[in-house]
Amino acid sequence: MKLYCADVRGADEKKAAAPGRSPRAGSAFAASLLAYAAREFWGAETLPRIGTRKTGAPFFVDFPDWHFSLSHSRSHVLAAVSDYPVGADIETRRERPPAFIGKLTTRREREDFDFFELWVLRESLYKLTGEGDLRKMRFSRLNGAIMAPVEGVRCRLYGDIPGCAAAVSCFRGEFPEAVIMVKTCEICS
Repeated sequence: MKLYCADVRGADEKKAAAPGRSPRAGSAFAASLLAYAAREFWGAETLPRIGTRKTGAPFFVDFPDWHFSLSHSRSHVLAAVSDYPVGADIETRRERPPAFIGKLTTRREREDFDFFELWVLRESLYKLTGEGDLRKMRFSRLNGAIMAPVEGVRCRLYGDIPGCAAAVSCFRGEFPEAVIMVKTCEICS
């Protein structure tokens, strides 16, 4: 597994190297970062054809053993690539009212994680399994280890992206020690 991230603040998405899968902001940047990651990780010359599973998760139609997860925030895009199923999420940290946080988290969760750590853990788990209610997923820590609400799932947080929280979830394999930062010029023409 490898994680690739690009800071896209101030970049023109119209110059992204690959077209987006949707008209949503960040989609073309995410597809472009995925093309870069697929080239680096698997040696793909072009971005493989992407389909959508019943759960809504994207996959490579012609390469079912190549797994990936994409996420984009206001400031960054993240691509996790792996030889086994993976879920990843990134969020830009910003102010959230305490009442909002209180509605979505338990006291125990707030003791173990900050709000954005918890949210990216939930999103990454949902992207991995395609199941669950993000508001009701309960994470905790036990002796420093992240305890996911789904048996057999392993999760890791990444705090090395300035201004962001990021997480990855998987059932097996090793987590990368760090996120590989990709220059915006590598995913734009």
